[in-house]
Amino acid sequence: MSISISHQELHIRDLRTLGPGDTVEALRHGDVHYRGRVEATAPDHGVVWVRDDSTGCRAMLHGNVYDVFLLRRAMAGLARAA
Repeated sequence: MSISISHQELHIRDLRTLGPGDTVEALRHGDVHYRGRVEATAPDHGVVWVRDDSTGCRAMLHGNVYDVFLLRRAMAGLARAA
């Protein structure tokens, strides 16, 4: 399933800036493939795991395959980013 949208959100270029609880969208060729909360990260391997809101499934997102956009930072992430 994919949904086309226009983006005003923050494009994540470095997966190390993401943490558990952050809400993201993952696009490929301009279509949203996943939208949900980050559950785990392995930035040294270029991946994050997201629980997709629409299916409830866990998805591994590769930073070199998807354009990842931050929709909402987790509260702990606000302290991390400061």
